[in-house]
Amino acid sequence: MANVSRLQTGSSSNLPAESMPPLPAPPGGGGDDGGSGLSVRQILGTLRRRKLLIGGIAVIGTTIAWLVANQLTPVYQAQADVVVEPRVSDVMRSGPDYAQQPLDARMMETEAAKLRAERLARQSVIALGLATHPLYNPDLAPPEQSRLRTIFMPILEVLHLAEPPARPQLTTEELEQRLAARSAEAREKLYAQIADHWLLGLTTQVMPNSLVLQVRFRSPDPKLAAASVNQAIRSYIEDQKKEKSEGPLELMKFLSTRIDDARAKVVEAERNLAKFRADNAMYDTTDASTLAKTVADVRAQWLAAEATATQREAAIKQGVSSETAGSLLLAELAQAEKDFQAVASYAAPGHPEYIKARNRLGAVQARLAQERRRSGANLEAEAKAARQNATSLKAEVDRLERELKRQTEGSAQLRALQTELDTAKQLYSTLLTRLSEVNVLAGVDKKGDARQINEAAVPILPVAPRKNLVVFMAFMASLALGVALSVAIELMDSGFRSAHQLEQQTGVAALGMVPYLATGRLRRGPKPWLTVVDKPNSAFSEALRTIRTGIALSSADHPQRTVVVTSSVPGEGKTTTALALAAASAASGARTLIIDCDLRQPALHKNLGVANEAGLAEFLAGQRDLEELVQVEPKSGLYYVLAGKRPPSPTDLLGSLRMRRLMQQLADNFDLVVLDSPPVLAVSDALLLVRQADTTIFVVRWEKTRRDVATTGIKMVHEAGARLSGIVLSQVDLRRHAQYDYTDSGVFYYRGYKRYYGEA
Repeated sequence: MANVSRLQTGSSSNLPAESMPPLPAPPGGGGDDGGSGLSVRQILGTLRRRKLLIGGIAVIGTTIAWLVANQLTPVYQAQADVVVEPRVSDVMRSGPDYAQQPLDARMMETEAAKLRAERLARQSVIALGLATHPLYNPDLAPPEQSRLRTIFMPILEVLHLAEPPARPQLTTEELEQRLAARSAEAREKLYAQIADHWLLGLTTQVMPNSLVLQVRFRSPDPKLAAASVNQAIRSYIEDQKKEKSEGPLELMKFLSTRIDDARAKVVEAERNLAKFRADNAMYDTTDASTLAKTVADVRAQWLAAEATATQREAAIKQGVSSETAGSLLLAELAQAEKDFQAVASYAAPGHPEYIKARNRLGAVQARLAQERRRSGANLEAEAKAARQNATSLKAEVDRLERELKRQTEGSAQLRALQTELDTAKQLYSTLLTRLSEVNVLAGVDKKGDARQINEAAVPILPVAPRKNLVVFMAFMASLALGVALSVAIELMDSGFRSAHQLEQQTGVAALGMVPYLATGRLRRGPKPWLTVVDKPNSAFSEALRTIRTGIALSSADHPQRTVVVTSSVPGEGKTTTALALAAASAASGARTLIIDCDLRQPALHKNLGVANEAGLAEFLAGQRDLEELVQVEPKSGLYYVLAGKRPPSPTDLLGSLRMRRLMQQLADNFDLVVLDSPPVLAVSDALLLVRQADTTIFVVRWEKTRRDVATTGIKMVHEAGARLSGIVLSQVDLRRHAQYDYTDSGVFYYRGYKRYYGEA
């Protein structure tokens, strides 16, 4: 705002070009006065301005959703409950704890899977006759249509532009003939496809903490949905009954075969046991431990006999006689030797005492030798007998050990054969017991474990699709899409919508906003510049007076007599604004002249409705005098000079000395001279004029002119050395502008302001 204040002062209007403040770069977007974001209030304003777009998208989206929802086939759901109560225990198991055991969740899931088995599905498909139903038989399906035609078929039917496709009309006999004409493999394939398709609509659910199984079926045909549920349950229960009745018979056959096998195994086991006993002579039942004890005793006897024999043999080697006989003779020998020594001590060898003692000693020695010979013979006989006894005991120990080893190995094999025989007998007995139980079961229990609690009724209302919900969700989605699109359009808007926004974006003061008035070429109505004369109290006239006031206040010390009106690009309302400004000045009594300086694309003569035969180009070329070219508009008293014929070089003419002198001469003779110049981005003609005029007005079209384009044009005017009074926002749509949340949005439209103007 500092830039705006500086430009609005009187001294700033005469600043040289190089002292002008720098222009800010245009922001990337935004809808407020200077920021780029959207507040809640601005979003609400966006919704109010784009209500037609939002409503249109919502209507289109909702209509399409309604058409699609009407084409969706309604789906009906039938439901029935089945309770699964086991009554009989498994005949292959025994014991009171097993019978009447409750079903757990896994067993209930198993029963649910049984109900949806493909085998039962085929039975149900055949029982329901789905091979002749148009939903499952492709021969009865209507011809396929495009998705677009399907969606708009309701509208086409209402307008009688199309009829729904008819299904092929085939009698039951024709269908049966077609089925009979198929091969067995083709029929099986058809029934398999129908069963798979039928299973897609069948669902089961186990109720928590109960034995109840819920069975549901969804189908476009309500009667078929109810019939399918009842048939699925019926097939399941019948299958259970069949299993109960045929199961024992099959089990009896199985048990009979097993009993025969078990009987044969018993006979074979007994034969093997008897043969083993005969081959190994194991008829007694002597325990191996007793034989082992006998072996230990005989081994001990053998060891003792071996020790005795060893002692006897050692005694023989040492020459030791019997203890009793040897000790007496040795004592007698010792006494005889003692007596002989005593006699020899006092008697001579020939002495009788000496001879007697000597003979006695010899006799004792002879008897001792004889006794020793006899004892040695006895000792040898005893040693031989002891050795023979030890040898026999050793042979007995070896025999007993071999017998123990044979008996141990044979006992293990014998026990194995006996165990095999006992096992075969036990299995045989168990199978006989089970066969008796199965015989009793086959004659007593014929009921299944499941029963149907209630029949499935024909549903009245469909469960899908929920058309109202579909349409409502589509309405909300399309409404959200419209809102998002509206906000996106606002964010991508690159034009100016407010004078304050224009000031903040460019740094130049805004002189005012010119309302949009339709010209006579578009619709019947007054030309905008005549509105100043015909309707002096209108909003349009007041806007022009506001601009005149802004020009006058831009330099209070120096009157602004020559004013250049320019813009960035064509089509921004530059000529209309210049002509209306000049007409407003003339209507106020000021001596005013407007000159069409756009020598390339003149437009002043079109607005005034006169011929462009001669004008400024002829004057600058020296072909006409000024007095010949100045004309007066009779209704407003406005003087004007047309552009004339297009010259070869308009730039040279506008930058000539003759043009500068003309500007000085006109400033001395008129209170206000308005110069309608070409756009600055199109050609450089206007840049030559802005340096010669007292001030410049830059016109920017409301909403249409891009911000970067306007900023570039203003920058070029500054760099050319123009004294810029301000910017005019032209062709403002008052009603749309009032819908924005800018501070000046209600100046020309709100009722609180409208009463200040005679006519809007």
